Amino acid sequence: MNKIRSSEELANTIDYTNLSNIAKKEDIEKLCNHAKHYGFYSVVVSPYYVKYAKDLLKDSSVKICTVIGFPLGFVNSEIKVKEAEIAVKNHADELDMVMNIEAMKSEDYDTIKEEIETVKKVTNDKILKVIIEAELLNDEEIVRICEIVSAAKADFIKTSTGSSGLSPKAANINLIRKTAPNIKIKASGGIKDYKTTIRLLAAGANRIGTSSGDLIIEEYKRIYEKQLVD
Repeated sequence: MNKIRSSEELANTIDYTNLSNIAKKEDIEKLCNHAKHYGFYSVVVSPYYVKYAKDLLKDSSVKICTVIGFPLGFVNSEIKVKEAEIAVKNHADELDMVMNIEAMKSEDYDTIKEEIETVKKVTNDKILKVIIEAELLNDEEIVRICEIVSAAKADFIKTSTGSSGLSPKAANINLIRKTAPNIKIKASGGIKDYKTTIRLLAAGANRIGTSSGDLIIEEYKRIYEKQLVD
């Protein structure tokens, strides 16, 4: 990726996230207000809060993203399709769908590809990101799932739900980019600082999923201001 030249450019790579299962309306309102203030690309909220976030952000350019099959990904494909249909009906702009990791580990590649294709059909023109839990896969599995996601014509590969407790690795981003050069990449999971954010963008990520977007931008501003003084 090109070098980040401003806090506004950095903010436009961030999907600002609150997927806490105890999030209250005031938490989502704070998320949306921060997103507008900093100019984040999107907010990521649970399906329950899609309509609420959409209303809060109706006069802004911030997109609404929600999750499908979250966080474990092993629900039946029919359920994921229904979740996607409801998300689109509620005016979500982007959908982050967890792939069936059990199917991946069982080498049931046809099921994974069919599921992605079926969900993609009901998303209309919405962006579909497929969460692959890269930190739980070996290199051969990462290459295989990249091929499947590309063939199924999803828009993004997303590294992680964050549920594993493992942070995304630049090496995995590099491998995804090498294997699927024409698909976009979202890095997510435990990204809390500017240094990690820039490292993952430099490795080839197009988007960053984080609940620490405000802290990352403020850290960037401090570093940039210090460079100006120096």
